[in-house]
Amino acid sequence: MFLGGAFPWLEAVVVIPAGIIAGLPTVPVVIAATAGNLLTIALSAWFGEHIRSWFSRWRDRREAQKHDQETLARKETKRAKRQQRIERVMNRGGIPALALFGPIIGTQIMAVAVVAMGISAVRSFFWISLGTIGWAILAAAATRGGFQIFGLG
Repeated sequence: MFLGGAFPWLEAVVVIPAGIIAGLPTVPVVIAATAGNLLTIALSAWFGEHIRSWFSRWRDRREAQKHDQETLARKETKRAKRQQRIERVMNRGGIPALALFGPIIGTQIMAVAVVAMGISAVRSFFWISLGTIGWAILAAAATRGGFQIFGLG
């Protein structure tokens, strides 16, 4: 279950019903699959943040070689405004909304995308993890509920 939850695009939301249907106990299945998924989200966010930081440094060095200081200052001002705009949108509910769609789109991809937008790895991990845990609980409850409805549980 842990490896299944950790596998990109398989997600805990798919692995949990499969484990419950296979007859495994619900709580350990949810914990193992969710833990595997959360591990890969954390790694994706952390590596994404490091790649973004490396790319920004590379871009800044490249720009410094091309342009004079005045041009660089204007570009930095534009970049800062863009960053503030992104943060404003994300603070108005962007990350929580994205976190709800994480398992549908792919939690690892979502973590990298949110970090690429300028959100810290810790913050992106927090929100996407909340969404993943919510979806995992919902998947387990729906599977157990389906068993009860059809008289299988």
